[in-house]
Amino acid sequence: MRRFFIETYGCQMNKADSLSLSEKLRLSGYSEGRDPENSDIIIINTCSVRKTAENRIWGRLGYFKNLKRKKDIIVVVMGCMSQRIGDEIKNSGYGVDLVVGTFYKDKIPYLIENFNKKNGNVFTDEKELPFSYSSPEAGNPAKAFVTISSGCNNFCSYCVVPYLRGREISRNSAEIIDDVVKLTQKGVIQATLLGQNVNSYGLDKGDITFPELLKKIARETDIKWIKYLSSHPKDFTDELIEVISSEEKVANYLHLAVQSGSNRILEKMNRKYKIEDYIDKIAKLKTLVPGLNLTTDIIVGFPGETSSDFQDTLNLMKTIEFDDAYMYKYNTRENTYSSDNFADDVSDEEKLERLQTIIDLQIKIRKKKKTSRIGDIFEVIPERKSKNNQNEILGLTKEDLMIIYNSPDFEIGKIVKLKAVKLTGNSLFGERV
Repeated sequence: MRRFFIETYGCQMNKADSLSLSEKLRLSGYSEGRDPENSDIIIINTCSVRKTAENRIWGRLGYFKNLKRKKDIIVVVMGCMSQRIGDEIKNSGYGVDLVVGTFYKDKIPYLIENFNKKNGNVFTDEKELPFSYSSPEAGNPAKAFVTISSGCNNFCSYCVVPYLRGREISRNSAEIIDDVVKLTQKGVIQATLLGQNVNSYGLDKGDITFPELLKKIARETDIKWIKYLSSHPKDFTDELIEVISSEEKVANYLHLAVQSGSNRILEKMNRKYKIEDYIDKIAKLKTLVPGLNLTTDIIVGFPGETSSDFQDTLNLMKTIEFDDAYMYKYNTRENTYSSDNFADDVSDEEKLERLQTIIDLQIKIRKKKKTSRIGDIFEVIPERKSKNNQNEILGLTKEDLMIIYNSPDFEIGKIVKLKAVKLTGNSLFGERV
């Protein structure tokens, strides 16, 4: 029996794709290896959102090239990087055997089985996307990702995703419900719904809306927690706010990428909303959803960003006080609107300085927000044992906050109740209630 090993980079959708592929390979007669060195087939699921992600892939391909000198292995590169530069990867001299684009992922077991070194072995021209049924997470079978849509119609000027994953396609709602039902029968407690923009789910085919989908999952399945990624502010409606506040199974967690606090920069980014609208939606949420855990994405140094624009972002962060933020300096991505039409005129030194400024601010805000959680009671799904202390368990709350507690047992598939008692560094610690 041949063994496979999958390395996954990038977003949660890539993780979901890897889990689905693992299940298909097992059903095709393969077993999962514990590491690349003890596997016969190595699959790299790639990300192209940032240049740094692609650089990591090239580094890994160099390692696997050396590994191929020691043993007979098949190296497969799949995902967004394959879709973007498939021929370049195949002709790179790194010894890649199969290059599989974003629309071919379900065919990988067949492609491996019929692998022939004499063929071109670059598969990136398919444009029909099949949706796959979901599998529980390998490390925590109480959780699962459920893809509800793929692709994106927004074309933010800095983003390459619509060119790699195509236009937005929504999965049939009845199939999604059936998928979640089957997951609960396997012991899954938490389902995380995935899409490049979940808020616009169903609009492309006249199916039910995303708020209606959340209600159906909450009321027609036995799933206990529902989370979702990612949301776009322009499609974030009052109806969705009402569902978050009224449906107990829908987690009080929201990742809503703002990107900038400047209306001028938001327009150049083609984000299609004004910062005043964003602030108004967050104010409604905080009023109706006590204990909301709100996270965001922020880019600094976008072409044309002035000191005044940057100050607008700082002011926004102080006004909203995000629980956490993923913060980046702008990097050009080939073939996007911003790279083709805007001069990258903010120096790298200025980008790094601005990035450090917002990181420092967010660290202070995060500490303040987490400190305010001390004394709160949380429901928690155990995630894993601490690497430093086998009696410490890392758990994830319904609000998507990490919390650490002492327990001699790792209770897979259980929900435990904890009281947050202290904050040490960036870590919340809890005690069993």
